[in-house]
Amino acid sequence: MSSHIGHLLRSVAFIAAGIVLSACQERVVSYNSFLTGLQGSEQRLPSNRKLGDYKDPTLVREDMLVKEDKDKRKTLVAKCGRHLMIHIYNCIDEGNADLFLDQVLSKQSKAELVTRGQEPKAAFTYLAEHQADLQQLFSQMPAGENTPGLFMKPQGGGVQRVQLDGLAAKGLFWNGFDMVQERGNWRLVWMVGPERYDD
Repeated sequence: MSSHIGHLLRSVAFIAAGIVLSACQERVVSYNSFLTGLQGSEQRLPSNRKLGDYKDPTLVREDMLVKEDKDKRKTLVAKCGRHLMIHIYNCIDEGNADLFLDQVLSKQSKAELVTRGQEPKAAFTYLAEHQADLQQLFSQMPAGENTPGLFMKPQGGGVQRVQLDGLAAKGLFWNGFDMVQERGNWRLVWMVGPERYDD
């Protein structure tokens, strides 16, 4: 008789647990992935970007990265590594050494070149000679430091390094670049890597 009651109580407990569990629902109403906010990224869950009055300064539309005044003078906006990459490549592609030296290459790099007895324009010339290598590097890190698997690595003195590791860097002439902020925009310190083609 007692075993029958014990069996009955266990059955009731299982039924009660089943009712309770079936009444519980888990529903995701918002989700922040590491791709949330990255231009061109898609996710099926709604993103939760309620940050109060904060506005992410790196979220600048690419058609707003170059501003022109009434005299056609250009001002480059580089709020993240990707923006800087775009300016580096466009200056080289357009042969615009003046804009590169004025708004892309950092002051510390220009000063270092002068200290070595070189004209700052030598930096532009060198990158222009390696335009294909720039393109190859940048294609491996299309979102700059926001490329999945990449992070900015502090180098001291405000310099940040954006660098590929492992297989992604294999066979490249450069595997990254250093950048520093000047007047609210990132500027190029210099390219990083072996400056040779490693197999």
